Amino acid sequence: MIAKNKIGRQITVAEMAPHVHSFLAGENKVNKISEWLIHWIESSLQKGLIKPYDTLPSKGDLAFHIGVSQGTIQNVFRYVEDYGLVESKQKIGTFVKPQENSIHSEKLTSKRDFAVQEIKKYIKTKGLCKGDYLISTRKLAQITGISNATIRMAFGALVLAGILKKINHVFIVMDTNYTLEPVQQKSLAEKTAANLEAYIKSNYNAGDKLPSNTVLASYFSVSVKTIHDAIKILAKDGLLYTRRGQYGTIVIDSQENEHLYNYEHVEIHLRSYIAQNCEIGTKLPSISDLAAMHSVSTKTIKKALDNLAEDGYLRFARGRYGGTFVTDIPQGINEAYKWLALSSDYVSNT
Repeated sequence: MIAKNKIGRQITVAEMAPHVHSFLAGENKVNKISEWLIHWIESSLQKGLIKPYDTLPSKGDLAFHIGVSQGTIQNVFRYVEDYGLVESKQKIGTFVKPQENSIHSEKLTSKRDFAVQEIKKYIKTKGLCKGDYLISTRKLAQITGISNATIRMAFGALVLAGILKKINHVFIVMDTNYTLEPVQQKSLAEKTAANLEAYIKSNYNAGDKLPSNTVLASYFSVSVKTIHDAIKILAKDGLLYTRRGQYGTIVIDSQENEHLYNYEHVEIHLRSYIAQNCEIGTKLPSISDLAAMHSVSTKTIKKALDNLAEDGYLRFARGRYGGTFVTDIPQGINEAYKWLALSSDYVSNT
């Protein structure tokens, strides 16, 4: 948490004088505004015009003055936050971070930067020359495995660097005299995922619930969006299981689950869900709702529920007031012992 006495003054739009109202064809607004804001913060800190914990103008005020949408400014703030210069807090706003705590030197390899290097590599590999047309962003996205949106951002950066030029919605190679710089990490999200994985293995066990994304973002000095992307990576790798709302993100054992069938993965997730959130007598969501939550078929959910029922954790009831009810509580994912939690409504009814 940030002490109230640490919050500095409110920086006004007027003193920032953001002269970035015009955008050339092919320029990416987020990139251009982000580069301007990074330069302004760094130079203003050096000149003593601003201090750590001074808060930036609101997204609405800055967006109105520059002439872009609030969504654009939101993406700008995320970019600069991942760079390590600012931090956003609810009820406070976006403030300048103390530079002794900044780790922006580790954050220069973003998704966009990686895409820029891949496009440069493609131009070199294909032997394209000045004046040659470049294939579409969609085709490059398919070739590189990078999202179309990230490729478009990279195109904007390459236009600013003078390597590409946009003419009538087509990009033309303008310069091939560049060197390919090694990229060790595809994205900040992947770097954060690696750091988060090491942190989890040192501090958590299978079945434990992680802190909120906001807490993790503060701990790793990155944006909440970066933590969200990192958790998605680890969930895809089988280390985490996440759900929206109060259920949060749960640690699972990827090594033990590596060779499981799909319904067995779902069964493990349901065991964890029951242990974390249910009492005896709790009615689970419908099969169709569970299928939507886990992005699997209803047949897979039925198989997982049948296995849990065979183990004595669930019972099925038909009729108007029927459904799937919890009859016993598993202890996390690796069951060591069982604990009893009876719903008062269930006791009164039985």
